[in-house]
Amino acid sequence: MNRQLIILLIGRIITNFADSFYMIATIWYVKSVTESPLLIGLTSAVAILPVTIQFLYGPVIERFSKKKLLCSAMFGQAILVSIISIFYFTDLLWLPLLYVLMFLALSLAESTYPTESALIEYLTPKGKLTKVNSIFSFSYQTLDIICDAVSGILIAFVGVGVIYVTNSAMLLLTGVLFLLYLKLPKSKKESESSNLGFFKQYRDDFKEGFLVVKSRTRLLSIIFGFIGMNLMATMGMAMLPVISRSPAEYGFWLTAMSVGTLIGTILSSKVENIPLNRIMPFLALWSGVFWVLAFVVKGIPLFPFVLFASSWMGIGILGIYVQTLIQVNLPQAHVGIGFAFISSLLGSLSPLGFFVGGVVGELTSGIFLLSISGAGYFLFAVYFLMNSKLNTLTNALSVRFEDSNHYL
Repeated sequence: MNRQLIILLIGRIITNFADSFYMIATIWYVKSVTESPLLIGLTSAVAILPVTIQFLYGPVIERFSKKKLLCSAMFGQAILVSIISIFYFTDLLWLPLLYVLMFLALSLAESTYPTESALIEYLTPKGKLTKVNSIFSFSYQTLDIICDAVSGILIAFVGVGVIYVTNSAMLLLTGVLFLLYLKLPKSKKESESSNLGFFKQYRDDFKEGFLVVKSRTRLLSIIFGFIGMNLMATMGMAMLPVISRSPAEYGFWLTAMSVGTLIGTILSSKVENIPLNRIMPFLALWSGVFWVLAFVVKGIPLFPFVLFASSWMGIGILGIYVQTLIQVNLPQAHVGIGFAFISSLLGSLSPLGFFVGGVVGELTSGIFLLSISGAGYFLFAVYFLMNSKLNTLTNALSVRFEDSNHYL
């Protein structure tokens, strides 16, 4: 990888490291204060809600300096998390206030993902995109494993407040790193002069990006399948802190997710040449089987964590696949705005999933909900095999759909 990709990777690692501790600390804080599955689910819903507005960032990402956008997002998050820290240490951290500040901070965080995705596609040599995506995912997933494994212990020994302060410092450090060392050439749209005002230009760029995404019917067919799959999964994931008897046990579930995702990330480049109509339904079935088994046999020590990690191996590969499919099948000039639109679609029902999970968890049990939430992966496999636009996709991951002999 070139120097700018390495700087981008280092920044992503630091922020992922910080975000892992921050989210675990926030969810566990709500659990310790309320002991309510509904409020725990609501916390997760608020945390994922910013994903649904990523489409609003698209025109800005394409038109303005990506370096300035990244720096502004990092510094803004650092300030907001510092405010949360102050309210926590002064015993003024009212839950509605926490939700508002968390939403604003994570809204800034979400603006960085389509920005970085566009930069990865722009800075990566042709034919290396799957490998570079895997390297990025592998690197920060490795640190996620460490974070998830020790998060419960750290919360118990140093407290939520110290986690918040450390998170703020990490975000500030990343902003300084990007400000001093990230050197990026201007994109075509950044260099274009425009006589339109900001809002008119934004409207035109927004419409252009929307039409580009709308025309990718096969890509959208895959995305709609992922939306349904994510809805079912998030309903179950809202219950992980509920079924955990301690911060450490919650950390073990998150560690299982990270370990499985990491292994899947490593394997993703090994299976990228298998036809999509074979590998994607198989991965979904694999994920669903091991997800359900993890909670059916929960009484056996450690075994459920191994099964859950196995499920996330398949989910990890699917995650790399959907990211690469977006980058491959969108025009280079529209990757930023297209990724923002599609990321919003992918996350559109996730807040609902977390909230509904909290409501159902109040009425039933966390284990029951987790056991049935894996059905979403079975449904995705059936959807893929029954959809005429998808079951004829015999091309490999890196081949654009319009270059396939079966393109519709």
